[in-house]
Amino acid sequence: MKKALLLVTTGVALLLAGCSNNSSSSNSSSSNDSTYKTEMTKGNDAVNDENYSKAADHFTSANKAKKTDKAKASKTQAQYLVKSKKLMNQREFSDAKAALNKVKDQENGNKKMTSRAKTLLKQVAKIQLNRNNFKIDIKNAKDMIKQGSNSQAKSLLEQVTNFKGVKGKYYSDLYTQAKTLLDSLPAEDTNKAEAITATQPDSSTEDQKNSTADASSQADQSDNPAANGHFDVEKKEVNGKEITAADIANARQQLTDSGVKNVGAWSDNDIVRAIKNAAKDGRSTITADDGKIQ
Repeated sequence: MKKALLLVTTGVALLLAGCSNNSSSSNSSSSNDSTYKTEMTKGNDAVNDENYSKAADHFTSANKAKKTDKAKASKTQAQYLVKSKKLMNQREFSDAKAALNKVKDQENGNKKMTSRAKTLLKQVAKIQLNRNNFKIDIKNAKDMIKQGSNSQAKSLLEQVTNFKGVKGKYYSDLYTQAKTLLDSLPAEDTNKAEAITATQPDSSTEDQKNSTADASSQADQSDNPAANGHFDVEKKEVNGKEITAADIANARQQLTDSGVKNVGAWSDNDIVRAIKNAAKDGRSTITADDGKIQ
């Protein structure tokens, strides 16, 4: 009888212990689910605020609480967005694009981070295009200075230094280069000096060499209005309205956006002519052909 009672007591104890363990496991699972949901919500809120470093921390915590494809993908996206921003600040744009493509192509990811990556990819492409144009402008300006064409060099360099946002972190290195060259130009009226030189092409052997070099340069830039010697001064007025510096800058950007690669070699005079020719056709957007003398 005592033995039977002992067996019953032991069985009851084991049953209670089992129930207790199941209850503890259930409570732990419930706690993990709660933590997961909370951390995912906080992570998504941080994404809405574009605070991707904070979002990455929350998605990491969510993934620890409960491993899911969504938490892992969101964590990866947030980490790559943080990385891409650092690379952009360091002007490592090719590496930044690679990081952003990781975000964009991530499966099971956060749609807002995917969208943000696509936006930043467009921004990086625009920055790279602007930087390339600035480098061309600076190179052409250096060549013009060597040839004594200081006024044309000045126009190109001012195009760089007057660009909106050029002093920011994405362009400041090129701004410094352009500004240094611009400050090195003499203060004299270079237009007059160049005009005198142009009227005396046969005065010396050296002049003949320069003329040959200029002809070669023009051949390489056959689609460049400034390379064809069209330097007649255009009146800065169209349809009775003044053509402002802002109008000229906007027209240059139109040419750049349309894929014209030698915009840096266009003088302000070429741009004014293009604006006027476009206006004759009833257009406010200029094309490369508008720069030609009609």
